[in-house]
Amino acid sequence: MAPLALLLSLILIAWLLVRDCRRRTSVSAAIWIPTLFLLIVGSRPVSLWLGGGVVRGTMGNDAERSPLDQVFYLSIIVGSWLIASSRRVNWHKLLTANTALIPLYFFFAISVLWSGDPVGSSKRLFKDFGMLFVISAILSEKDPLEAIRAVYVRCACVLFPLSVVFIRYFPTIARYYSIAGEEMLTGVTTQKNTLGEIILVFSLFLIWECLERRSAGGRRMSRQIPWDCLALLLMAAWLLYMSQSKTALICLLIGVGLVARKGWLASRMTSGIVLLAALSAPVLMFFEQRFSSTIAPLVEAVGRDTTFTGRTNIWEHITFTTVNAFVGAGYWTCWGGKGGLAISQAMGTTVPNAHCGYLDIFLDGGVIGLALLLCLLVASGRRLIASFHVNRYQQVQFAVLIVMILYNLTESTFFRLSLTWFTTLLVIIVFPSLKTRVRKSQASLAEDSDGIQLSTAHVPQYVNQ
Repeated sequence: MAPLALLLSLILIAWLLVRDCRRRTSVSAAIWIPTLFLLIVGSRPVSLWLGGGVVRGTMGNDAERSPLDQVFYLSIIVGSWLIASSRRVNWHKLLTANTALIPLYFFFAISVLWSGDPVGSSKRLFKDFGMLFVISAILSEKDPLEAIRAVYVRCACVLFPLSVVFIRYFPTIARYYSIAGEEMLTGVTTQKNTLGEIILVFSLFLIWECLERRSAGGRRMSRQIPWDCLALLLMAAWLLYMSQSKTALICLLIGVGLVARKGWLASRMTSGIVLLAALSAPVLMFFEQRFSSTIAPLVEAVGRDTTFTGRTNIWEHITFTTVNAFVGAGYWTCWGGKGGLAISQAMGTTVPNAHCGYLDIFLDGGVIGLALLLCLLVASGRRLIASFHVNRYQQVQFAVLIVMILYNLTESTFFRLSLTWFTTLLVIIVFPSLKTRVRKSQASLAEDSDGIQLSTAHVPQYVNQ
């Protein structure tokens, strides 16, 4: 039964991909490079797909380094750079336009000097920074919004069906057991929280795709139901239920609400309040121990215990003396060094990361790193709100930013090679000529089903950066 289920899932995947390619004629074949990148980042390394097995229980920066994986990431980054360069992307403008993001990368590059593993830190930082080239390959497409949806929808077409089949029929590669004996379902990923991560991100973009299809091409097309997207969303709901990833569930509900909001709920004032509340959440969480009687009912109401499934036990071991409080231990080096080892020994178990993006940034870059991260989040949020014109893509951008701020309360993905961080970069990056390119692509679509040219004055301006 298992081989037949796998065969049927592969046929379904092929049908969904062919259908999507035929629908998106404005998207070039080069978009498969970013798609392949996200397929691997969102699932498991190439070396595990080809060699089998799953790496579990290693330190956050002490996993086995496979030459095959390094060749893959180098090829993707170089290939994306060549594609974007051939489209005359102005790299100088790209760097100077992102005045809140580049200083963080620069600071982490300097942190290699005091890193306990300078070679490892340099490699990981190169891959992280290389994601900007992959994003440039997407945003330099003729129709960048269509290209964004193509990448995320196609990844969902592959990873969701495979995850369902793996969990049902291939338990040896899609399930594992914790030290306490609890069963964890991972699907195509290597960890249940990573499964929740791909469900969260791809579901948000599938919802955007559904809304976009329903409103495009005149009345006749608007009545058509996007059955393929709905089927993928049903798979996502089942996978989310099976994975029991509460963080992903809560963030997905918030994200859907932010994408679907209308009227005064979509105003700049409301968006400002939402941004302020999201940025206040890390402070409230860290003070949870002091004000547990006040915060506990809220935490329990969303299905969490006050220890956040044991995460506070890790947080209690992270102090201003764990690393240099001002500059940290160096980019992505703490958990494989003395500080991480001491925490693991004190807790009697391997701790791969802080399970909090803000604490891991503190461990990487100290108070300076945290301050730069805060500047990035505030600047990105304010820019998105200032250019808010109540249209769908800008609502998706803002929703992703808020969701990722909240997601990193109990998961660690800031400046990590992950699907959520890639998506965060995608929505906050200031890309040269993106506004003009989107206007042109939208103007070309401002034609009804009878071929009558509509006024471009009513075309929604999706990007105003």
